[in-house]
Amino acid sequence: MKNQLHKFKLLPLHNMYYGWIIVGIIFLSSFASAVQLNPTLSVFIKPITNEFDWNRSDLAGAVTIGTIIGGIVASIVGPILDRFGPRWILSFSFLFLGTLVILLGQVEALWHFYIITISTRVLIQGFINITCQTVVARWFLKLRGRAMAMANMGQRFGTGVIPYFTQSIVIHQDWRSAARSIGILTWILTLIPTTMWLKRKPQDMGLLPDGKLLTNTDLDEENNINNYEISYTLKDALRNRTFFILGGIATIASFVATGVNFNMIPYLTDIGMPADQAVTILLIWSLSGIPGLLIVGFLAERFSNKLILFGCYSLITFGVMLLTSIDTFADGIIFAILHGGSFGTSLLLQNLILANYYGPDSLGTLRGAIIPFQMTGNSIGPLVATIIYDTQGSYSQAMNLYIFLLFLILVAILFIRVPLRKRISQ
Repeated sequence: MKNQLHKFKLLPLHNMYYGWIIVGIIFLSSFASAVQLNPTLSVFIKPITNEFDWNRSDLAGAVTIGTIIGGIVASIVGPILDRFGPRWILSFSFLFLGTLVILLGQVEALWHFYIITISTRVLIQGFINITCQTVVARWFLKLRGRAMAMANMGQRFGTGVIPYFTQSIVIHQDWRSAARSIGILTWILTLIPTTMWLKRKPQDMGLLPDGKLLTNTDLDEENNINNYEISYTLKDALRNRTFFILGGIATIASFVATGVNFNMIPYLTDIGMPADQAVTILLIWSLSGIPGLLIVGFLAERFSNKLILFGCYSLITFGVMLLTSIDTFADGIIFAILHGGSFGTSLLLQNLILANYYGPDSLGTLRGAIIPFQMTGNSIGPLVATIIYDTQGSYSQAMNLYIFLLFLILVAILFIRVPLRKRISQ
């Protein structure tokens, strides 16, 4: 053991704590996952439906099915992730994801689209997202807020840059070329980092969270290096009311969020905004989450996570209300900054609160228990909005529903209570 501890005493990159390398890998992985998240899918809606004369709800149906299946798969992957780590889960997932996105450019029939889209959604929701949401929490304790914020920035960059990049290719070439390009981009960004450098937890490298070196004294304390903070199992968490409230918030929030961002570009162009302005608003919407993530990441290390969550969803609610009254490009930018900045932090806070309240030891299992319900909301959100559009020719009723549900979330947050500290470090 002494030799093993000595081996990891000097880390790569001038003694940089390896946890920051993990943050970088998850940043790239989260960025790449945006190739099939709703903002990017929204770029494909109009060109595909125009070419094949399909309804928008036809496309949303594939997203719905794939997301529901992905949620079920995540409940199985979570415990596997806790036990065996993230390396091969992410490596193979991105290998297949890139292949499927490239094949999207070859679609000639609706069933082709369904097979590819369902498969990509299962990969993202069942394997990639749950991994990216849980890995970093194991590597940090005191610095967990900022570390998870930095890792989450990858998806915010991705949901802004990749749709913008995709829309540019669609405008100058076609949607098929765009699909092939972002599929190759997925491989370039992820395959080497996830295969070569991704590790399971700091203890495997002779370290404790935040970079403290693991000593023989640490190993001798009750022979359990996991005692540095609380540790709830799924069975423990299911006895706690707050766990169910957090699951309910995640489910409703996903329903609203995916309904908005899946239909954002079609909604903006339907009200007369040019496609280049609409995708610019989407870019600003995504990038606005980056400063919000950093601010909230630092605040969450010092202040009540519950209070920050309430403020975040208050801004989201106001943002959706603002979306219903957009008339000009300037209005769209204001919406993008306000809603985009708060939306990005809401996803971080959901995962951060779960880690802070229940500990990181079983975080994959805990997330896996919530994700099937969350993904049900995630999948139904776009479908409900597109059905309302197809039947009424407008998104107005969908927006009213979203505002009502966001007010329910604000009420639910008031009932959150910090769980009793089941197990604390010596």
